[in-house]
Amino acid sequence: MGQSSRFVTASSTSFFLLCLAISSSVFGADRSERLIDIGHAQLQVELWYSEFSKQETIVALPGSGGDVSRYKYLAPLLADAGYRVVAINQRGIMGSTGDLDGLTLHDYAQDVVAIIDALGLDQAHLLGWALGNRTSRVVATDFPERVASISLIAAGGLAKPLTIPGELGQLLGEAKLSETEKFELARRTLFSPHSDDEIVLDYVRGLKYWPEARRSQGQANRNTPLDQWWAGGTGPMLIIQGIDDKTAPPENGHRMMAEFGERITLVNLEEAGHAMGLEKPRETAAAIISFLAKYPVTAAN
Repeated sequence: MGQSSRFVTASSTSFFLLCLAISSSVFGADRSERLIDIGHAQLQVELWYSEFSKQETIVALPGSGGDVSRYKYLAPLLADAGYRVVAINQRGIMGSTGDLDGLTLHDYAQDVVAIIDALGLDQAHLLGWALGNRTSRVVATDFPERVASISLIAAGGLAKPLTIPGELGQLLGEAKLSETEKFELARRTLFSPHSDDEIVLDYVRGLKYWPEARRSQGQANRNTPLDQWWAGGTGPMLIIQGIDDKTAPPENGHRMMAEFGERITLVNLEEAGHAMGLEKPRETAAAIISFLAKYPVTAAN
């Protein structure tokens, strides 16, 4: 199969039909919370599941210093497609505990595998958003036998951001900014200019701050060389990127596809930015569902 057959856009016919099917569905996903003791930490997770469950689990990680509210639209859509979604609040976030000093992304990856163990699973699908995509790639590198597939949303790392330096850090790090200041920063760094103001405002009003967790994750990222996570193992990988993403420009996905070829399924979403799971949740979910159907877990969990 050539590379061109693994590259799609949101305008392709099959993609459109899947989005239409999701849009017309009646959603009934249930949500629950659970605190999981993994020995060296206790991690609060949120679970989404439905009566259509295929007994396959997606373990989801949010971005830098973020909580799992990032998945408030995506997770129910994936659950209603038949997957159990387990979104992890990492150390220091929403009741999760654990040492935050001197870590690498390998430490955070071990946390993910510990959650998979605690759930009694042999394998899981991984879903990483922004910084969460880097940790997901470390899991797939360090523990390939535990990963059925990895799906990446807004996956940066190589191409230089097109944002004004420091603005994203200001948005995510300064809780005392006014709502107007946060809105303007979010609009410039995370959202497509085509996204409605109400979507941006909803994000801003729900933004919570976990400064120590964000500091720890940032340090772990700096402590982990790019060549230890960039490839994301050797298994199948989905990359979903917004055409208007300035924080993780689409060049990242194109370079991944050029380097790793048939391993990569690349989906470009029109009129979407770094926050595509909030801007285009149905299109994002459709891309993930289509991809996961091709790579079921290898063991009955």
